[in-house]
Amino acid sequence: MVHYRNQILFLLLILNFIYEAIQLTTLIAEKTPKQFHSHFNYTTQNYPNNYTGEWLIRTNGDNHTIQANLAECDIESVTRKGKTMCSWDWDILAFYNVNTTGNATEYIYIKSTCCNGTLGPIHGSGSELYVKFTTDSSTSKKGFTISYQDFEPAENHTESSKSSQSTAESGSSTAATVGAVIGVLIGAVAVLLTIVVIRAVYLKKKNLSRVNSKD
Repeated sequence: MVHYRNQILFLLLILNFIYEAIQLTTLIAEKTPKQFHSHFNYTTQNYPNNYTGEWLIRTNGDNHTIQANLAECDIESVTRKGKTMCSWDWDILAFYNVNTTGNATEYIYIKSTCCNGTLGPIHGSGSELYVKFTTDSSTSKKGFTISYQDFEPAENHTESSKSSQSTAESGSSTAATVGAVIGVLIGAVAVLLTIVVIRAVYLKKKNLSRVNSKD
């Protein structure tokens, strides 16, 4: 029994090692925010030392980008003279734009943090956002949670607004045209009715005059 238990434990260790070795995770951003964590067992254990986590966030929307926010963040940092400092030699979380040309991929640095303040929203400039987390061999902490979602640029909203305004103006113009046509028709009917009445009165008077002349 002990022998089988040791085999099971060894297998679990291997599976965990394989999971950690698969560093790059591809995620699809949607309008509804989603989240991911710094490491597998985020809720129960601190992140491991000498660890690298990589995430490639993509959006399928035309001309859409990606917005990411730190929902939670607790990683290694150093405080000197009352100021929290980060270093690429310690634990660091970094964000990059992705520029792919043919088979060549370029990662363009945006921002990095060690949870030493308010990072603010991260806006990628393209349809992909690359996130990389690396740790050193010493201090280990809880890690982080990142919220991400598909982001529609302001110019798209502007175009939609212009389109709506144009549609509203077109509708107003159409309504005005229809109103003018109806007004002309009503005027024409009124003129015709007036002519008919005048003609009827004229014919009646003419008939009466004929009758009087015969008498």
